[in-house]
Amino acid sequence: MDKLVFCHRQERGREAYIKPHRHECHELVFYEEGTRGVADIGDMEYGIAPASVLLARRGTVHGERHSGDGKVVFLGLESPNLTLGDGLWRDMGILRPLFRDIVREMKEQEWGYEGIISIRIREILVRLGRRNHKSQGSVQNLEYCRQYLEENCMQQVSVGELAEMCGYSRDRFRHLFAEKFGEFPRHYLMNLRLEGARRLLQTTDYTCTDIAQMCGFTDNCQMTKMMKKKYGMTPKELRGNKSAQI
Repeated sequence: MDKLVFCHRQERGREAYIKPHRHECHELVFYEEGTRGVADIGDMEYGIAPASVLLARRGTVHGERHSGDGKVVFLGLESPNLTLGDGLWRDMGILRPLFRDIVREMKEQEWGYEGIISIRIREILVRLGRRNHKSQGSVQNLEYCRQYLEENCMQQVSVGELAEMCGYSRDRFRHLFAEKFGEFPRHYLMNLRLEGARRLLQTTDYTCTDIAQMCGFTDNCQMTKMMKKKYGMTPKELRGNKSAQI
């Protein structure tokens, strides 16, 4: 049976720092609205965002550095059958009522509160386990979406449709894609288009307007703006500098 060891909800201000420490029990942390920063769990570093959940298993060294004001719920628990590893899960707003229910039950301590808390903890762990299972199954889908972007970067591509292909909401898909490939899908797509346009500028005689249209840009103005931002040069300057392999 899962058992609550400690439970508290605290304000965490900007620049708050929790030095590395460990517990004799497992710890679950839920980051509420406004909370941002970095969490160190063992040798790994994770970005903290609202509706994130952190798990540090018994004995794991962990700490936090905050960059935004927000409230945080801390739960210490004994869970003999815990199979989840240390880590941080994002976009877990669905768990907010469960954490708040635990805080309320712990504070009021009405008859049977320990049983309710145990049930809530088990539900939280099961939902985190489901997320792990879905994430493992989505790796191939994310790879497929990345390949799809590379093969169709010159076409109109909908991030919402890609998310649906993977079985995720649009926001969840964006975050998973960024975690795996280092960029949000739109940024990844834009960089593919920019690289394709650069090659065409330096290897063909197509006009800038034609290349902008061929590579999926709204118009030549958009292409020019994005090239200056990425390469520091206009399309005409890139065309005249065929040695620029940026």
